[in-house]
Amino acid sequence: MKRFHQYLINIFHIHEKKSQLVFRELGLSKGQPKMIEILSHQEGCSQKELAKSCSIEPATVTSLLNKMIDKDLVYKKPLLQENGIRIQQIFLTEKGHNIADGVQSIVNEMEQVSFQGFSQEEKEQCLSFLDRIFENLQNHS
Repeated sequence: MKRFHQYLINIFHIHEKKSQLVFRELGLSKGQPKMIEILSHQEGCSQKELAKSCSIEPATVTSLLNKMIDKDLVYKKPLLQENGIRIQQIFLTEKGHNIADGVQSIVNEMEQVSFQGFSQEEKEQCLSFLDRIFENLQNHS
């Protein structure tokens, strides 16, 4: 009998493999689709906020953003906060918004395929279980 971690690993790998094939066609490397999806909903966030939303290290965000700036997908805009600290807000370019539409389409398709044969109730229950698992792991010391 398979154990929980085996299911997670198998699901993660097949999902990543299938979605990355299509993301590459959009010219995106690993990590960039997640950042684009988040920015499409939270434009103007800081690199620190983006790192937290993506669950990745700030240094990784910096590396990914630099590549995305080179591809004209995002740009940074400096902002002076009330406390005198400067932060860089991150925004999608027009090209980035177009790519974000493609990313959203791929994400929607992968979700549809993943939940094929599930009722709406089963889908919601599955997502609720996954959310609880995530919270348990996140809060575990």
